Amino acid sequence: MRRLYRIVAMRGMGFPLDTIRAALDHEGEDPRPAVRDHLARVEAQARMAGRLRTRLMGVLDALDSAEEPSGDLFMEIIEVMTAMERHYTPEQLDGLEQRRVALGDEGMRRAQQDWAELIAEVEAERVAGTDPADPRLTPLVDRWNALVGAFTGGDPGTRAALERTYDENDPQEVSRGAVTSETMAFAQRAMQARAQGS
Repeated sequence: MRRLYRIVAMRGMGFPLDTIRAALDHEGEDPRPAVRDHLARVEAQARMAGRLRTRLMGVLDALDSAEEPSGDLFMEIIEVMTAMERHYTPEQLDGLEQRRVALGDEGMRRAQQDWAELIAEVEAERVAGTDPADPRLTPLVDRWNALVGAFTGGDPGTRAALERTYDENDPQEVSRGAVTSETMAFAQRAMQARAQGS
C-alpha cells in the first residue's frame, strides 16, 4: 500500500513510470537529478503550450477582424503564421509574446493604428512619385524604425528575422493586407537612403 501510494503521488506530479520505478527501487539515492529532469520537461512543455496559445490567439484575432471568416481564410492564416515562425528562434518568439502581453489589448490596438496611419502616408508618397531619397521622407522612416524597434524590443536578431520574413514572403500576406509589396519595397528603399545619408 505504501508503494502504491507513492506511485499514485508521483504520477499525480506527472513523473513518467520509468522514473517512478527507479526512484522506488533506489530510495536511498539522491532524488534531485530525477526531479530536475522532470522539471526541465515540464518547463519545456509549458513553453510549448505558451507558444501554441499565442498562435491560437493570433488566429482567432485574425478571424475576428475578418469581414467573412471562413475555412479558407483559416488555412491562409495558419500558412502565413507558419511561414513567419520559421524565421524566429523560440527565444525570439517568447520575446515577441512578452511584448504583446505587456502592451495589452489597448496597446496592441494603438500600435496597429499607428502602423495603419504610417503605411497610408508612405503609400501616398509612393503614389505621388516621391523619390525614396527625398529628405521629406526622413520623419516617416524614423517613425517606421521606431515602430519596428518597439515590435522587436530593439533586438537586432529579431529585427533580422522580421526582415527575412518580409523578404522571403509576400508582404501583403504576412501583414494580412496591411501593406502591399510595392509599398514595402518603397519603404525599404527610403530606409536604405536614410541609412546612407545619416
